[in-house]
Amino acid sequence: MSLPTIKSLVQGTGRLLAIPRVVGEVLRLLDDSNSRQSEIARHLEQDPALVAILLRLANSPAFAPARTVDSVERAIMLLGREHLRRLVIAGAVTQAADHLPNQDMLPLEIFWRHSAYCAVIARLLAEQLEPRLAGSVFLGGLLHDLGQLLLFTQEPQAEHQAFLNSLGELDTLSPPEAERAVLGFDHAQLGGALAEHWGLPESLVACIRYHHDPLAAPEEHALAVSLVHVANSIAHLAEFDSRDLHDAPPIEPEILARLDLHTEQLMALIEQAQYQILAVEALRNPKLAE
Repeated sequence: MSLPTIKSLVQGTGRLLAIPRVVGEVLRLLDDSNSRQSEIARHLEQDPALVAILLRLANSPAFAPARTVDSVERAIMLLGREHLRRLVIAGAVTQAADHLPNQDMLPLEIFWRHSAYCAVIARLLAEQLEPRLAGSVFLGGLLHDLGQLLLFTQEPQAEHQAFLNSLGELDTLSPPEAERAVLGFDHAQLGGALAEHWGLPESLVACIRYHHDPLAAPEEHALAVSLVHVANSIAHLAEFDSRDLHDAPPIEPEILARLDLHTEQLMALIEQAQYQILAVEALRNPKLAE
């Protein structure tokens, strides 16, 4: 049986992980400075489920302004078109991913919990180092492992074998290296290709594609990628309530040096993230906030 390619998997997502057509229309309107807020709202309201996710995102810790965002037009007015663009993308991908078939190897709750932790920690880091990137890296953290979810859904046996291989050689074989040995590519490369196929912003594509290889990221997106790279590792510690960096995927030493981050700062992020995580998880499931 032949192995899949990135191209075949991305092309196969049309049926499996479809972005609603309304999203493309809304993104086109957001890029058109002559479009009216009412027109954008009217298009979005064709998909009430997407609007619900969007408004929860708009009122989340990453984007919330001083006043409540209770309508699409208000979101445009208070947040601006660029933030709304990010919210539409996050809402659409979240909505699509939740329609994936159930599988036991990577339950959606576990996938989204890690993703939420990564998003929160990336935002916390950005607020310390480069506040203008807070919204972008929150979204990058939320979607960074999209390729892994796709692999566990479409190629579960190959992805599980790669996972087992990496467990057997923890000191010498990282999970992405194990994926490349089995499949010829890793989940970050697949996720980046999928994001590019969807026409998502270049910065988001870079955060997904290079979160395990930040030194290879394009210079213009290097800082955002670095923040998501660090956040991914610290998210693992937050999930398991560990304070030992050996329990997480290794962080590139050069990245820590560039960002001038020290162990004490990283450990402090864990408690902050654990305090905020419920609000972010409630973006997908409002019942968690009750």
